[in-house]
Amino acid sequence: MTALEHVIVLALENRSFDHMLGYLEHPGPGFDGLRVGGPFTNPGWDNGHPVAASPGAKPVLPVDPDHSHDAVMEQLGLGAPGQAPTNSGFVTSYERKGRGLAQPQFEGLLAPLITWWNSRGTKSPPITGRGPLVMLCQDPANVPVLSTLALHFGVCTRWFCSVPGETWPNRNFLHAATSDGETDIDPRFYSNPTIFELLERAGRSWRIYYDDTPQVWAFKNLWDSDERRANWFRFTDLLGHLERSDLPTYSFIEPNHRPPVHTLDHEPIAGAPDVSDSQHPGNNLVANDAYDTFTSDKPTDFGRAEQLIATVYEALRANPALFAKTLLLVTYDEHGGLYDHVPPPTDAVPPGDLKSTATSLMHLLYRRKSQSFDFKTLGPRVPAIVISPLVEAGAICADVFDHASVPATLRQLFAPDQAPLTPRDAAARPFTTLVTRSEPRLDLPDLSAHTMAAPAPGPASGTLGGMAPSAAANLAAVPDHFKDLVSLADMVRGQLQHEGLVEPKVSALPPLVRAARTTEAFDLKAGAARAAGVAGKLAGTPEAPPGPPGA
Repeated sequence: MTALEHVIVLALENRSFDHMLGYLEHPGPGFDGLRVGGPFTNPGWDNGHPVAASPGAKPVLPVDPDHSHDAVMEQLGLGAPGQAPTNSGFVTSYERKGRGLAQPQFEGLLAPLITWWNSRGTKSPPITGRGPLVMLCQDPANVPVLSTLALHFGVCTRWFCSVPGETWPNRNFLHAATSDGETDIDPRFYSNPTIFELLERAGRSWRIYYDDTPQVWAFKNLWDSDERRANWFRFTDLLGHLERSDLPTYSFIEPNHRPPVHTLDHEPIAGAPDVSDSQHPGNNLVANDAYDTFTSDKPTDFGRAEQLIATVYEALRANPALFAKTLLLVTYDEHGGLYDHVPPPTDAVPPGDLKSTATSLMHLLYRRKSQSFDFKTLGPRVPAIVISPLVEAGAICADVFDHASVPATLRQLFAPDQAPLTPRDAAARPFTTLVTRSEPRLDLPDLSAHTMAAPAPGPASGTLGGMAPSAAANLAAVPDHFKDLVSLADMVRGQLQHEGLVEPKVSALPPLVRAARTTEAFDLKAGAARAAGVAGKLAGTPEAPPGPPGA
């Protein structure tokens, strides 16, 4: 059997299994979508009349669904301890968000001040009657790349996000098999050991490919030295690396989260091309009165994410020798508040770690208020496609996975003598069970028609996609889902300033420009570290050829 030498993980944003793949006509009898069985319904808002799941979802929405911990518990029907999940609260949760009834609550000594600060500004008018939209799922024609890969490779039909909650805790599980006790986003640095460091100890190599502001920056230990900064590359570098068979043991790809620069009617703002490709619903919003007439021929972040997947896949397919020993996982960090019909397990193994003293003290000052949680219930299902020429076409695995299966798989393959990161990691199933062939397949689908026309450009110096900072300052307010990433970028820049690596004078710039400037500064430092020849000093990472910063 061909030995796997490389694993690549691409984690997109906030889409449930049913929303993306529920109406896929998969020939496998074990494919648990929405075409067989049912009825698949949720009670409506006003009268409780059932709202059925159906195809017909658009790439856009008028409201970003609520995916805070308490909202997800409502969506799962877990309003009281001891209840079994029923997945019956999606419609009411979405309606509540549209009506402005899902404002975050805070606790701690500073909670009154935080609540007052968040209440400032103009309130959006309530959007009513949109609850049923959360039950709409994508027609397979809307997601041709994901659908094709699901049909021609392996699908995990029981892959759940690790936490019934938001992006950050779930992405943290991908890297550390824990969220450090968080169920909602807490924009801070995390010191939990990660799979990247574990692989280093085993003499293995890793890289992170990113665009704009990556959430994985939250693990400061992964970029606290030139040796580790040298492992960070822009996504455009990945394509050249794949062409040259220059790939480490583990590559993690984080999509571009930067909010699109367009009006809510999706009219572009001159000089500011959209580059986000995360598929986050918050990056795919339209005005409520524009939703019903919106047509899918307009470019969206949703469509660019399909292009991102296809571009990575096609770069691998173009190098058969490399692809034959590489496994690509495409998944989503969490469900984003969108409907799925399969209740998650309630017997998961908790991570077992404790928050640091500093974090506990900070939470005495303020934290988002939510019900207590024991980390035994997983979050809703998300798509997970295992792609390799060593995977049979149409393969299905119904084993229970969560994001801790990523470090569990990497340990199994490349560091079997290393101790698990957490008890959740120790209990997680590796997804290598889908890798069953002794020889690579040659009948691989061609997705070249869906690739990016050109790689998404990084921010030019002092600009935002070509827009001057003064013009960018007039953009609409930064959406809620990106504010935490702006905070993270500010923390990263503060750390780089502390090291004397960047100039400090950016605080007056608009948030999107400030975050882009931080990414640019980080790029320069990562490129300089590689040019200085420190790449690979920790774990034998393949040396990147000298070149300009970021190359």
